[in-house]
Amino acid sequence: MELDQLRKDVSLGLKNKIYPMNTFAKPTELKDLVRTVAIKDAIQKKCGELSTDNLESQGAIRNFALFKTTCKIVKSAPYRLDHYAIVLCLSGEAKMTSGHFNFTVRPQSMHFIFPGMINVVEQVSDDFELYMVLFSRDFFADMYLKEAVLESILDQAPDFPPISLLEKEMFNKIKGLFEGMHEEYKQQDKFHLKLIQSMLMQLFYLSGRIFQDEIQTQPIIASRGYQLVQQYKKAVDENFMDQRTVQWYADKLFVSAGYLGEIVKKETGETAIKIIHRRIYLEASYLLNYSQLSVKEISDQLNFDTPSHFSRFFKQFAGFAPTALKKNIA
Repeated sequence: MELDQLRKDVSLGLKNKIYPMNTFAKPTELKDLVRTVAIKDAIQKKCGELSTDNLESQGAIRNFALFKTTCKIVKSAPYRLDHYAIVLCLSGEAKMTSGHFNFTVRPQSMHFIFPGMINVVEQVSDDFELYMVLFSRDFFADMYLKEAVLESILDQAPDFPPISLLEKEMFNKIKGLFEGMHEEYKQQDKFHLKLIQSMLMQLFYLSGRIFQDEIQTQPIIASRGYQLVQQYKKAVDENFMDQRTVQWYADKLFVSAGYLGEIVKKETGETAIKIIHRRIYLEASYLLNYSQLSVKEISDQLNFDTPSHFSRFFKQFAGFAPTALKKNIA
């Protein structure tokens, strides 16, 4: 493929391939994510290794990909995936929003991304380096480990961010699994898929052990304030499209609006209403970046009274009007 055509494909991004006209933005599909990153790598020649050989032509392997990246990663627009991701940080730092959680990705940390979660990466250091394994639900079709088992392993602590800071010994063990999967995926030798599945299962069960140990040792679980804030954020994540008042969430959580606001401010440093507004802003930014809806259609989808009201709201967070973002990515 000519370099000009590669550049054209990158400029189009995922928009034309994933999001048909007059539909809302869909989660990014695994094959499209890999294709886009591979194109960028072909142009830049400096983004580390990307194991994508024969991704779409080897049966179940098309539902799996493994990245090792050492290139400069910039702040991302809000995005969703249609697949799972497990990320091992080798060096550097970044701020991450995943679902209703906010956390810092640091060296020797491992975090998880689940299908459908809205994610944002910010404040990325220049030396940020990671392994990332991505896989769809279909990857487990011929394995003993089914989706319900997977989620029960990786989601044992719903009140805590999906990230763990690993001890050196455990980090080396998990890094070894990533390296083993990377080598098998790159070589494509006989039984490589079965070996990858086996190593991925080891990774799942080690993750389950890590989370179980953390649940038993972290006293923060006893904090009513922390739990209330997480319940509030989760409720906002599930209901922000229709419910925009702190009072509604306070009623849902069986506390007064004043008490809820006080606890949220104490635990997060932010007002309760700002958490609602930020979630609306993230959804707006996601739709502006990854759908072909007009600003008016997005305003209607997010239940704003008028497009001008939506524009004023968006500008308060972004510093520019939504029309400017649409023009920039058109």
